[in-house]
Amino acid sequence: MQGNMAYCQHLFDDTTDGYIEFLKIGKNKEVKIYNTNIKGVKEFVEVVEGEIDTYVAPNTMYKPFRRVKNIRQFRALYIDLDHQEGNQMGVTYQIIELAKQGIIPMPSMAIDSGRGVHLYWRIVNAPYGALHTWQELEDMLYNKLKKYGADIGATDGARLLRIPGTINSKNNQECRLIYNNDEVEYSMYDLREKYLNYKPIKQQLEFVQAKKSISNKVISNNFFNSYSLHISRAEDLLKLCELRKYKVIGHRNMILHCFAYWKGIYTRDIEELEKEVIELNNAFTEPLKECEVNAILRCVPKAIDKFIKYEQGMRNGERKKVTKGMRDKEGYWYKNETLIESLKITENEESQFKTIIGIKEKYKRKNLKRTPRNENGLTSREQQKQNTIKSIQELYKRGYKQVEIVKELNLTKGRVSQVIKKII
Repeated sequence: MQGNMAYCQHLFDDTTDGYIEFLKIGKNKEVKIYNTNIKGVKEFVEVVEGEIDTYVAPNTMYKPFRRVKNIRQFRALYIDLDHQEGNQMGVTYQIIELAKQGIIPMPSMAIDSGRGVHLYWRIVNAPYGALHTWQELEDMLYNKLKKYGADIGATDGARLLRIPGTINSKNNQECRLIYNNDEVEYSMYDLREKYLNYKPIKQQLEFVQAKKSISNKVISNNFFNSYSLHISRAEDLLKLCELRKYKVIGHRNMILHCFAYWKGIYTRDIEELEKEVIELNNAFTEPLKECEVNAILRCVPKAIDKFIKYEQGMRNGERKKVTKGMRDKEGYWYKNETLIESLKITENEESQFKTIIGIKEKYKRKNLKRTPRNENGLTSREQQKQNTIKSIQELYKRGYKQVEIVKELNLTKGRVSQVIKKII
């Protein structure tokens, strides 16, 4: 089987759902984008064989617009080892040795990109909701392969990578398949238990019940971890802008700064991140100047690199805590109280957020969770009370005497009398 077809069959099969995006850059730098489903992959790959600079997104989209927020299925983890021209086979063998030592999982596929190596780990497809798990694993691979030339810009879920059988115009070399193993398919949840120091679900439950732990292991449960927190906080910021109808003068710099950083944890393509930040800025009734937006964006890559370093240190079992000093050294760590105060967030606004909430809203949600309510907004006790009142009223209207109602409903005379007095 030809390398380009073996490559596509390794990534895409009958379980593939959503749009697969291909991108082709012509000799005059004109960009053509093609979106297709699984049925159109073979035809496209055959047509572009031997063409220059042709790419595919390994993860599919739910609509034909490639962005992290539009991901339909995660189908692979991947790392781009850049600047390895002439040493592709050598560095591939080094990576295989790392895998044999248990430092990283064994790649299921390796591609000579013409100037480097693209490594893939095929996974059981997962939906957008698994974004934080995918990104944690991607960052683990990046952190461990950084010294081999891993490119942080190629670590977001909407990345495009070269297709075997096409030509890298930078040095006129063919992109080719080094090896692939179709027998290998990983579960992200198994990978995070092994390489991110997570506890399995059974142990998580035992931890919650015991309410204590002496382990270094990361606990994954219904609470937010650092990765999922960033997703939700970015969503809360967008909701805040929407609630205020984008009239955010006095808070624009803080909003864009936080949004760029939180969004940048998942959107590693700087050009794509710039688009999203500029799009938000342009939605403001009075946008910031271009130079002010650029100043915010310049700070993001370094902060994200520090965030990854810190998070991967935690997942390697290091006993670290986020101290006040570390907030300046390891990315940006804002308390909810700080965000609420800086952005002048009201209690009504908090009630519509996922994570940026104060103590009062936090306990309000806890109390609601402790006392489940029905479709009428009543707890079981309140509903029972309403049912009792209704039963008393119906029997009284049917001519029952108080003593008969007491006997019929097994209630006290005082309770029945209390309800009837309100009727009279």
